[in-house]
Order: sequence, then structure tokens, then C-alpha cells
Amino acid sequence: MQQSNAATTAFYDHAGGGGSFNNAGPAGGDAGDAVMARWLQSTGLQHLAFPLTSTGIDQRLLPNLLMQVNVLLIAKEQSNADASASSFIANEKEVSTRENNVAKIKVVVRKRPLNKKEISRKEDDIVTVDENALTVHEPKLKVDLTAYVEKHEFCFDDVLDEHVTNDEVYRVTVEPIIPIIFQRTKATCFAYGQTGSGKMFTIQPLPLRAAQDLIRFLHQPVYHSQRFKLWLSYFEIYGGKLFDLLSDRK
Repeated sequence: MQQSNAATTAFYDHAGGGGSFNNAGPAGGDAGDAVMARWLQSTGLQHLAFPLTSTGIDQRLLPNLLMQVNVLLIAKEQSNADASASSFIANEKEVSTRENNVAKIKVVVRKRPLNKKEISRKEDDIVTVDENALTVHEPKLKVDLTAYVEKHEFCFDDVLDEHVTNDEVYRVTVEPIIPIIFQRTKATCFAYGQTGSGKMFTIQPLPLRAAQDLIRFLHQPVYHSQRFKLWLSYFEIYGGKLFDLLSDRK
């Protein structure tokens, strides 16, 4: 509205203010009519320009003409605004869809193989994996000392067997959440388990892989122009103490 009114006012002042267009400007009516014709053409009302170049325009028609010009300019601005709004909504939906495809909380279980001590003691592997389910086969004895196995089945978002590599662990756990970080979403990944369950073996290479992907995204044009910054810290909490692993474990 402000832009269209300003355009109208600027033209009206240029054409001679409150006087008739036939007498606008020092060159007389022809100059004013020519200016009017050019301006109408620039606003898309060229069908009104021809009469102005040959005959003068009645000053009484000016308000209606200017109103028509304003409506046209406002419609163009609104059209652009609607297009921008539609684009914004579509982008928001795309981001929302992408975020919804990544669960708010995802639990992934990784089974480790038997270690050397367990193998030397000839212990049995009592854990089996089937897609996203894990079954623990617990040996038990009945009251009459009859041996039997009780099965406990647990379902998770993903279950990885003992043959899966750390690269596959990264692909399933961390890699899907890297892109949504750039949509102002906070993401956390941590390993949980008892001593000897393989937490350190699993988690150790993941931060490096994540950092590589973060840097790769930072170099993409859409994010590079926004001048994102990457800050890195690396800590270990053990025995109630906090160690800075990037500063000689201080």
C-alpha cells in the first residue's frame, strides 16, 4: 500500500500537482500527457495510454484513474506476498516432514560378540537378534532341578548384531540427525551400558564421523552463506571427575 501510494504521489507531483494534465509542466499539455502515458505503460495500464497522447484527460477522472492504478499495484504486491507465503509454508512443511521422519527418541541396541574370557570358559551365547527384536535365552532350573530356558523378548527401534561394523552403527544412529541440526534442532547421542558391554568401542569413532559430516554440511552453499560456526569440546566423566580430552586430560 505504501509503495503504490508513493508511486502515485510521485507521478502526480511530477505531472504538475493539482493542475490538469493538459497543462502539466513547462512544456504544456503534451509533456504531461507523454509522462502520463509512459507511467501507465510501466504499471500495466497501457490500454489507457493511447487516448492520453492524443487528447487530454479530464481532471475529474483523475481520482478514479489513480484508484485503479493503486488497486493494480496492491494486487501485484499481494500476489508476490502470497507467493512468498506459499513458498514459506511449503518450506516449513518440508522441514517439519523431515524432522518427523526422525523420531524424537530412538533406542538402538548393539549386541557384542563373546569375549576371549567367555569363550575360554566355554560360555554360551544367550542373546539372539531378529530385525528390531532381541531375545535373551535365560537358563533356569525347575524345583526338581530340571533345566529349561526362559525367553525374554525386547523390541527396540533397531537392533544390531555382533557382525555389524561401527560404520553401520553410525549410519543407523547419528547420521540421520546431522541434517536436522541445521534446522535449529538440538540433537544428542550417548551410549549406555554396564562395564565391558562395549560402550567405548562403539562410541569412540562416532564423534569424528559426525564432525566430518557437519563440516561437509557447513560447506554447502545454502549454509556457507549463513556463516555457521562449529564449536567442539570433548570430555570424559569418570569416577566423579571431569576430564578435558582436548587439553591433555586436564
